[in-house]
Amino acid sequence: MSEKKKNIVIILGTAHRMREPGKQSPDGRLKECVYSREVVSEIAAKLRSCGYRVEIDYEPLDLPKTMQSPSYKQERSNELAMRVNYVNEMCRQHGTRNVIYVSVHVNAAGSDGKWHVGTGWEAITSVGQTKADKLADCLYEAAKRNFSNVKIRTDYSDGDPDKEAHLFVLKNTKCPAVLTENLFQDNREDVDYLLTDEGRHAIARIHVEGIIKYIESL
Repeated sequence: MSEKKKNIVIILGTAHRMREPGKQSPDGRLKECVYSREVVSEIAAKLRSCGYRVEIDYEPLDLPKTMQSPSYKQERSNELAMRVNYVNEMCRQHGTRNVIYVSVHVNAAGSDGKWHVGTGWEAITSVGQTKADKLADCLYEAAKRNFSNVKIRTDYSDGDPDKEAHLFVLKNTKCPAVLTENLFQDNREDVDYLLTDEGRHAIARIHVEGIIKYIESL
């Protein structure tokens, strides 16, 4: 690994909090905040074993009591601001071009506590052409290699496969930032697969391979 690539700081983002309502499968077997942290831990371990510097934006399952609020919207705002401030502080310390951010989530087709048929894997970037598009491309390539029977959700309207959205942690962080949606927590088959060792390891490999491919391209 070159000295330049050794300087890259990979920040992995965990999903939500235990206090965030509705972020779980209808039967409660998969809780997004827990699952995300388990997968992020595996991704971090694999990348560190390859010599990369990895940080995690937030590991506890809930915010400190001083940041909690009776309003879940206010608490969510506190959480998102905390994550963005952390990433941007790392950019300040290490240089924006030396930092990347990948936030790991599980999608949902509804918020009604019922099973749905939405399925698949996708990566999301902020709106417009940015360096995050190349990072997303690398993740999509890895997803295609590691999935055989999983739908890859794409949007080629702007010429590349990633979807674009005005998500707070994507549009307010200074470095290349991608949010992945790793199947659906309200699809029975997706949940069954995600909870297997095979499924969890496949999700982890996609991120490891995609991140390394992007860094090697710098």
